[in-house]
Amino acid sequence: MSVKNIAIIGSNGFIGKHLTETLIQKPALNLFLFGKSQLSVFGNALPYSKINLTNSIEINRDFSTIDIIYYLASESIPASSWENPVLEIEKNLIPFIHFLECISKLSVKKIVFLSSAGTIYGPSSYKVSEDSNKNPFSPHGIIKLTMEHFLNYFELKYNLKFDIYRLSNIYGENQETSKGLGIINTFIEKIISEKKINIFGNGKNVRNYVYVKDVVNLLSSAVTADIEKSNIYNLSSNDTLSINELVAIIKKTIPDDFTVTYKNQRQSDNPAIYLDNSKLLNNHPNFNFTSIEEGILKTYLFIKENKK
Repeated sequence: MSVKNIAIIGSNGFIGKHLTETLIQKPALNLFLFGKSQLSVFGNALPYSKINLTNSIEINRDFSTIDIIYYLASESIPASSWENPVLEIEKNLIPFIHFLECISKLSVKKIVFLSSAGTIYGPSSYKVSEDSNKNPFSPHGIIKLTMEHFLNYFELKYNLKFDIYRLSNIYGENQETSKGLGIINTFIEKIISEKKINIFGNGKNVRNYVYVKDVVNLLSSAVTADIEKSNIYNLSSNDTLSINELVAIIKKTIPDDFTVTYKNQRQSDNPAIYLDNSKLLNNHPNFNFTSIEEGILKTYLFIKENKK
């Protein structure tokens, strides 16, 4: 089947905006955008609807001709539900299950789901592949993994195929940091505005960092992938660094001077995660990640130019 109609849920978000800008360049695709706001950031350029994931009538109407759905929506981050885990169930899990129940009875062939590599595996001292043991310790990671399991259930029950991308720490132009996401963007914003940054813990926490334009280029491949097969990928770059190593790179890459203050470690933070991205790269043998120095510089220049 030739894929034509693509829905993006969360099109006003950081990844959603970049993904829309990438897919809109493919003339064979019809894009349909969805979000929780009344209006689309793309204005009237593309069809847009405010979505209610628990409204069966609206979902049946709006997704009746959709072939592939990008599900980028999330109402939380690891820190936000640490003290109130019920929020993950009420805001993320239940609406997701309701949505899958609806679309599984339509002509939708595949859902592309954005999961969280940093939270579903738990701490690791070795590279974890897609088949490695999962040990999520935060409510956010527990529910993300549960949502993955429900995708397996709906494939078995209704033959709804899926591609799961377990995303590492993303950064880049236009990221909204007010809710606590995006350590690189947060650092750069603080450096520009206050000439100082805060690090939670001793700076030895290890994370992987991936540039947003690399992420959406890889996500966009789902529209040409085998629609009859489900897949799971660690969507991570080759840049696995401690926060102290990251700060050293930022110091070398951008011209601003800044000071560093260390604060108490947060319980919701994963102390270390090492991701194996070989499955992803085997599927995209000619793909080259943006170097972290180049990505940081592009992000810095964008934030500097657009600083209010």
